[in-house]
Amino acid sequence: MSSNTFSRRDFLKSAGLTALGMALTACVPAAPTLLGVTVPPKAEEKPAEEATPKAVTISWWNQFSTPICQEMFPRIVGDFEKLYPWITVDFEISGGPPGGGNYIEVLLSRIAAGNPPDTATLWTPPVQFAARGALVAIDEMMRGARWAKPGAFYEKPLRSCQWRGETYGLPSSAGPGCIFINTAQFEEKGVSTNREDFPKTWDEVKELSAKFVVWEDGALKHAGLIPWESSWLYPLWSNLNGGKLFDIENERYVLNSEQNTEWLNYWVQWLDDQYGGDIEQLNLYGPWGDVYPESAFQLQLCSMAQSGSWAVTDAEIPFAWEVVRFPWGPSGSKSLTAFWPNWWVIPKGSPHPTEGFLFIEYLCTKGWETWYTAVMDTPAWKDFSPDILTQKLVDTVGLERAKEIHAFFAAYLEDAIDMWNSPIEDFANDTLGSAIDEILHKTKMPAEALKEAQDLCQAKLEETLKGV
Repeated sequence: MSSNTFSRRDFLKSAGLTALGMALTACVPAAPTLLGVTVPPKAEEKPAEEATPKAVTISWWNQFSTPICQEMFPRIVGDFEKLYPWITVDFEISGGPPGGGNYIEVLLSRIAAGNPPDTATLWTPPVQFAARGALVAIDEMMRGARWAKPGAFYEKPLRSCQWRGETYGLPSSAGPGCIFINTAQFEEKGVSTNREDFPKTWDEVKELSAKFVVWEDGALKHAGLIPWESSWLYPLWSNLNGGKLFDIENERYVLNSEQNTEWLNYWVQWLDDQYGGDIEQLNLYGPWGDVYPESAFQLQLCSMAQSGSWAVTDAEIPFAWEVVRFPWGPSGSKSLTAFWPNWWVIPKGSPHPTEGFLFIEYLCTKGWETWYTAVMDTPAWKDFSPDILTQKLVDTVGLERAKEIHAFFAAYLEDAIDMWNSPIEDFANDTLGSAIDEILHKTKMPAEALKEAQDLCQAKLEETLKGV
């Protein structure tokens, strides 16, 4: 779901998660033996009566609550139940677990107690749960799947569901990040609005940004690009400079690398050169983040801003815009993107893992075709039909332009980075965010702040993995 409408990163309290993780290790029963998945009939066929399996009711937990969710998900579930008439899905769209309470805490408690729901939707990475033994691995079921076979999803979004060589969930959406530009303001400056002409390197984009910066009587009146305003894109900026935050192959953090130090020094210099060098004062001049209503971008106080594919329709930008790829840094070599998924999982101890898999497979493939007509959450499924478009986008920009925008984001996912793949993802995100805040406030130099963040994250990771 969009970052404006939903809190996708419903951050886990790290201490509570660790404690619950210990409880999971002690209390969760062994996973049921997984013997593969019943091959579903074709959509247009009904299964022969004699071949119909025994009727089953499965439970699905989620945090969805908005009117569009209350309209679309019952429709998608209904389509699933028609395709698999022996399966009934018990669910509600009320924003949390049945009976209320903190979604993550209640879910983990139920897993630890051995009575979890059959399926659940997560807005925080599955790896955090998988590394603690809280989810069912689905690789065997994927091999027998109709739509969700290995290789059916974009590589990096699926890798966000994998831990130590096994897959613990499926991504439905994987909205890529991008830069939005105000085309009228570009044209006023004589700057091309063709996507292919957008600058390719940080130096070139910084130079372009300077063209739009306006100071009057010591106050900032207009900005170009303020690159540090979207924290979910921090892993991307590291990768754009040839770095990374977490080395999943070696299960270690690498925050204090030379590439990351160079990246954050670059931002400090950008702050000094274009925005007065005082981050607090800069923040008083405008709400620089994203492209939603009341943002500096929508108020036309800056000419470029970062967001994700969902904002194309969700933000309802009231003027002409274009979306472009990110530039790369001094130590980088190509344009990359980040992504923001929804994840669908089977909790450990699920009473019906086979039927649960059929459900999450459908939601993340054919069901997402229905969802996408209403909400532009870019699919993570590679076999998604390019002819299925978000109707709101078509109504706004026309059919051909809508097809082109959809194709842009689908192609950009091929250049996505590895992210959302650490057992302490939320703790590390918060820790890095605090370090960058110190750097931009100039209370610490980049090398010092990154070293401290590195030590904290690595220690937390090692502590977490001791119980695995």
